[in-house]
Amino acid sequence: MNAILGGWMAGYAMAVLSTLALTYLCIQPEPQRAIQKYLDVPGVLLAVPISIGTGVVWTMAGMMFGAAYKIGEFKDTPGALGAPSWTFLFIIGTLSFLPVPILFLLSRRFWWIWVGMSLSFFGLFGWLMPVLAER
Repeated sequence: MNAILGGWMAGYAMAVLSTLALTYLCIQPEPQRAIQKYLDVPGVLLAVPISIGTGVVWTMAGMMFGAAYKIGEFKDTPGALGAPSWTFLFIIGTLSFLPVPILFLLSRRFWWIWVGMSLSFFGLFGWLMPVLAER
């Protein structure tokens, strides 16, 4: 149960960070023009639906990562870099940086958001969630 609750907590933290990043992207001039073209809504007004959507998606994803940690019995593998399981840390690290090349192709201007969100994902799900699961 601790793994699933830890996943939920890490997912909620990721949802808050995603809301901040996506809201920032929505108020930038180029994305805002595309939003206005298709939705006819100012980018700032999308903060609430983004918050609700990311909250649901990331907490569900976090609970699934927690369940995968528990079912995969990753606690039995040796730890690395302060995380209880080097195997789970490696899997999450691989998952966290898979979308970065595609996002760089879409927009290099926001590289710091792509890298920051990937590092947040890696830290929250690869390190924090397993630490919370072991408590």
